[in-house]
Amino acid sequence: MRAIELLKHESEFAFNELTTAIEGVTQGQAWSVLSNNGPDYLHTGASIQNVVLHVATCKRMYASIGFRSTELRWRDCAEMLDAIEPSWPAAVEYLHESHSYWLSTWENLKDEDLENEVPHFRGKLWPVWKIMRVMAHHDGWHGGQIVMLRYALGETDVPPPKEADDIRQSCNDLASF
Repeated sequence: MRAIELLKHESEFAFNELTTAIEGVTQGQAWSVLSNNGPDYLHTGASIQNVVLHVATCKRMYASIGFRSTELRWRDCAEMLDAIEPSWPAAVEYLHESHSYWLSTWENLKDEDLENEVPHFRGKLWPVWKIMRVMAHHDGWHGGQIVMLRYALGETDVPPPKEADDIRQSCNDLASF
């Protein structure tokens, strides 16, 4: 098996783990927010829905900046989220669309491209293999968070904080905003 094929399989495996973690999640579960009792920032509003939208948006942004000359910007993603929040089914659909976009942006890469450096959203250059590897790890990391949130939280009828607002607050100083 070639390295690029292995990275694609790893990406698909990690995404499958993530989507397995959200199988059967109700909107009430997706909206329930874990209270922040410590100093750490989870990169989301601490609900399953926020985690899903965070993962999906990162897929779009790593792909856009690294492989598509920043055809999408953070503010574009925030506008996309404005159109779908707080719908849980729309969030799941956005996740699947984002994964398809992610895969499509590097579908023509070859093994010899893996050491090429591409832009990261923080302005650094990363080798292609690292971008691909980080995104697979990202799916697995947040899939585990979702499993814990499912275990720890009940249901609510109150939507979580808007992920679009978090993007505007956290990413507005980035060149790719």
